[in-house]
Amino acid sequence: MSVVPKFKPGGALGAGLLAFAALISVGLRGWPAANLGPVALAPGVLLLGFSTGTMAAWAAGMAAGVFTVALHLAGWVDLDLVLAGLAVQLVCTLFPLPFVEAGEAQQADFDLKRRPLDAERGQRREALEQMRGRAQAAERRGRETDALYHAGREISKLLTLSDTLEFSREILRDTLHLAGGEAGLAFVLALVDEEQGVYRMGVAEGLEMAHLAAFEQPLESRSLCGWLRHKRGQVLVPKTAAEPELKGVALPPMVRGLMALPLLIQDQAIGWVIVLDLGEGRLEARDFSNLRILCSQIAIGVEKAALYDRLQRLSTTDGLTNLTVHRTFQARLEEEVKRAERYKEPLSLIMLDIDLFKRFNDVYGHLAGDAVLKAVAGAMKDGLGSSEVAARYGGEEFALLLPRQDKAAAMARAEALRLGVQALRVDAAGEILNVTASLGVATLPLDAMTKKGLLEAADQALYQSKKNGRNRVSGSPPLASA
Repeated sequence: MSVVPKFKPGGALGAGLLAFAALISVGLRGWPAANLGPVALAPGVLLLGFSTGTMAAWAAGMAAGVFTVALHLAGWVDLDLVLAGLAVQLVCTLFPLPFVEAGEAQQADFDLKRRPLDAERGQRREALEQMRGRAQAAERRGRETDALYHAGREISKLLTLSDTLEFSREILRDTLHLAGGEAGLAFVLALVDEEQGVYRMGVAEGLEMAHLAAFEQPLESRSLCGWLRHKRGQVLVPKTAAEPELKGVALPPMVRGLMALPLLIQDQAIGWVIVLDLGEGRLEARDFSNLRILCSQIAIGVEKAALYDRLQRLSTTDGLTNLTVHRTFQARLEEEVKRAERYKEPLSLIMLDIDLFKRFNDVYGHLAGDAVLKAVAGAMKDGLGSSEVAARYGGEEFALLLPRQDKAAAMARAEALRLGVQALRVDAAGEILNVTASLGVATLPLDAMTKKGLLEAADQALYQSKKNGRNRVSGSPPLASA
């Protein structure tokens, strides 16, 4: 039995002794000391046999024998010394063999016994790696669960829909790893707006503005949201091009796949979180387990915030005309008067009263009167600026607040509003009603110096319009000529 020779210090020393003896024998040829060459090779053969194994022992012995015979043939060593050297070399070659074979047998037996231990150690190492992987996964899930818990708690603290949607954008971005620049993914949070009869985009990430129109469509349109509304539950489409039901549905051209998770309130979808694959269709349902939990929290937050916004709107907005109510208008008027005084800017007020409004109610009924009020409110909202306030002041009377607009601009605006009302055609149970209005205009500080004075000046101007035949605009006289 033999094993692969191992490089050991003894083997290196044996090889060194062989080389040294050979050099001495050649270097001292013709000297009496050269006769010691055959014997000097023997220690190297012995060390090589003990150190490196059976094959090395035989190879070293044969090499030493050949070298010894070569010394004799060259005439450097006598025959009797050659024979003595060969005998010693043979003994040195054979002597280590039993010990080496016994050692190799022991090594083989040890390897045989160690093999199952090595296998068991490998299995334990693999089991340890698996346990470590499971522990890391559990720790990661724990962190994600903790993050979802805190996200849900933060969502519950938000009141307005805009704040809730913006916070939802942030946590969706983190959950989908878009904050770190994840390539190939985008998302849209789309909502159902029953009041306006449309699907509308709440927040989005990863799409250009031009592509968001696909998520803002009428409820009855053939749109992605309309398709999802009939699906109920989570929808995964790895390859949108291969989905027959999406043929003809408007989608951004770069979308390759999508996953949609509904925002459910009492099994009714109030919206969806739609994850869009802009890459090569690598969406898988198992990648979005946390997103499903998050969507349930977002749904509760959105519903609560929408209810809060609705209540706020009802408390500040007239239910019939959707204009600002009298109380809120008075508070805003006071703020604008203070601001105008502080910055020395004009502030104009238009008061409008529908001419002969009682006749609409008496002749055509209150439903016709409501239709007239809605139509006039619509005319007031046309072209309404962001800082301007249109209010239902009371009954058939309306007010329009124009910050930073002087008397001339306010008079022109009032005349345009009068013409707009005059052009209205209101359908009352099949009969078309014509509507006119009288308007009064006053400006701070030209016509008044206080909030109360401004209201009285505009009201007096309105009275002059009615007194002078209705369907006209009158301006309050300036203070200096009052």
